[in-house]
Amino acid sequence: MEKILALRGRVYPTDLNHMGGVFGGWIMGKMDKSASITVEGLVIGQAATVFVTDLHFKEPVKNGDIFTIYTTVDSIGRTSIRIHVDFHVRRRDTNCECSVVDAIFTFVTVDEAHNKIPVLDVLRHDVEQEIRAMAQEGAKNPRYAKNSEKY
Repeated sequence: MEKILALRGRVYPTDLNHMGGVFGGWIMGKMDKSASITVEGLVIGQAATVFVTDLHFKEPVKNGDIFTIYTTVDSIGRTSIRIHVDFHVRRRDTNCECSVVDAIFTFVTVDEAHNKIPVLDVLRHDVEQEIRAMAQEGAKNPRYAKNSEKY
């Protein structure tokens, strides 16, 4: 699956905790925003974050770092979309880019009343064939059968 550049920015002093690193919640917020941008490119309508799993803080994020967040569609179920999010930084002193945080964000497609709806019902018509195939497979998979899928 293709890696997508979802968000880029700079870390400022207001983003730091008392120890001089970036708040973990600030990083997670940027990652959630990045994943939601990717999901918005796949579906028309609403999707809500329901899980964050496999969150790994590998290195601290520091003042002045340039961050770049990449996303990849991990899988699609009947009503869910899993996005792998990889948070990279380019260090000011070395100018090297490295992955410092990654996680899986799971979204559920919902209607206006916030009831789960099938991804295939809101999948954009112009998505890549690989994405459409994932959604069709997810809709057929017994693991994601109606009334048995948690999300």
